[in-house]
Amino acid sequence: MSAREELQMHLSQALSRTENPDVQAHLHAALKSCEKLPSTPLVTCPVCGKAGLPERIEIHECRVD
Repeated sequence: MSAREELQMHLSQALSRTENPDVQAHLHAALKSCEKLPSTPLVTCPVCGKAGLPERIEIHECRVD
């Protein structure tokens, strides 16, 4: 899960758990702001050449075929 996806998930969960209209309005605004964020550029593993999100490439099990 990318950082952006994780942020959206946490905001959505918070929204589903609050009944306060002011908090709901702020969470809706935060979710709309998340949608406007630029996507995370893909990176390439310098060893195997696999492309993906930086946080996934950092932890992938690199195999050179």
